[in-house]
Amino acid sequence: PSRAASNQIYVPQWDRIVLGNKLVTRSFVNVRESRKSAITLRVMQLLHQVLCKRIHITKRDLFYTDVKLFVDQAESDGVLDDVATMIGCTRSNLHVVASDKGLVVGRIQFEED
Repeated sequence: PSRAASNQIYVPQWDRIVLGNKLVTRSFVNVRESRKSAITLRVMQLLHQVLCKRIHITKRDLFYTDVKLFVDQAESDGVLDDVATMIGCTRSNLHVVASDKGLVVGRIQFEED
């Protein structure tokens, strides 16, 4: 599905914005589209690992798993949104959260002496 503003519809009874029926296709003819498809597959692979391990990661963690491929965090963030849209769920359903620097995510145990 397309995440373009023209394909977003507000549903009052759900108090949520949903996507319409417009679709986006990618062609492997040019390098830019092929690269974006490769990034999409890598993000899907990383998300599969995260979900299988039943852990949560940040968007920044996702970016740092393959900096050479992603180059820029905006690129991995956009593809992450694309994957969530394709699957029909939210980013948090994929165990990926946005967080500020220094924020701890995941299982943590404190012991006081």
